Order: sequence, then structure tokens, then C-alpha cells
Amino acid sequence: MNEQERKAKGTFLIALAMIINHRKDIDWLNQSKLSEEDLKRIREKILASAWYELNLFERMGEAVYKLVGGARPEGAYEFGEGIMWGILSDVYKTSLLKGNPQEALARFSQLYQGIFFNTGKAEFQPTDSGGIFTITDPYGIPTQESFGYMIKSLLAKIVKENQGKNVQVICEQEDKFKTEKLNSISYRISWE
Repeated sequence: MNEQERKAKGTFLIALAMIINHRKDIDWLNQSKLSEEDLKRIREKILASAWYELNLFERMGEAVYKLVGGARPEGAYEFGEGIMWGILSDVYKTSLLKGNPQEALARFSQLYQGIFFNTGKAEFQPTDSGGIFTITDPYGIPTQESFGYMIKSLLAKIVKENQGKNVQVICEQEDKFKTEKLNSISYRISWE
């Protein structure tokens, strides 16, 4: 697979498109890398089941993260546990609501490639106190700063929604999100 064949699923773009379409107070064309063509596609309708160029997803994600979220991790956390969880739990409720955090995380790792991207993969390895969730992509993690924070909050939300208490998610690569292109991100998740 080459760089041009990398795609992002509409399921993931819908949430970004909703924000972009809703925030009419932002000059997306002049304040972000979104083009007139991008904005036209976003306004027309993003389909959950369709695949879109990864570059479009990256431009959308970067624009929302910077212009709406203020380039702050908290904005990406809210996006993950709020909007993304809402969309995923509507579409994949039977897969993600298991009543067992480890089972739900294992299922999310299996769904990852089809839900978000046609490249890279996710793996969940259970441990005595929780588990380790790892995302890898040989071309690098797409929009890694906002995506890395968003996934952190989404993983915590999956555990909480499956009766996990006192959830902690630690990402050892978090300090490199802004400074280094990563091919792998690992999250150590624990709960009671």
C-alpha cells in the first residue's frame, strides 16, 4: 500500500464534519489547510460507510484540533469521550458494550482498522490489572497529536462504559506527540 491508497472511514470524518459545519464563526478556508473543494465535500455530506483520502481526514482533524480545541489535549479528550464515543456506541453497541472492559477493548482493537483506517492496526493485550492497547502504522500515526489524545480518552470511556472503575490510561509516548513522528503508540490501561 502506498501513501495515496491510505483511507479514513467516514465514521471518523462525520464527527469532524459536524463540528466544521456547525462552527460558521470560523473562517475554515483562511485559518486552516482546508481547501474550497474540501469544504464543499464536507458540506455535501460525509457518509459513514464510505472511505475518504487520509489527507482529507488529516486536514479536517488538524483544523478542528487547532481552531476549535485550541490545540489543547483537553479538546481532544472531550472529542474522544463525547462525540466519538457517541458515534461508535450507536453504530457498534453490541461490539463495544460487553460489561467486561477487557472484552470490549479486545473487540475495539479488532474493529479499529475497519472503523477508522484501512492502514495500521491495533492490538489489545490483557494484563492482571487491565491491559496494553497498541496502535501501529508503518506510515506514521495520522494526526498523531489530536488522535493520540482522543484515543486516550476513548479507551478510558470504553472501560467506564463496561463497568470499569477508577480508570487510568497512561501513554508513554505522549510527550513526543508534538515533536516526533511516531509509528506506534501504546496505552497502559488499568481499572478496578
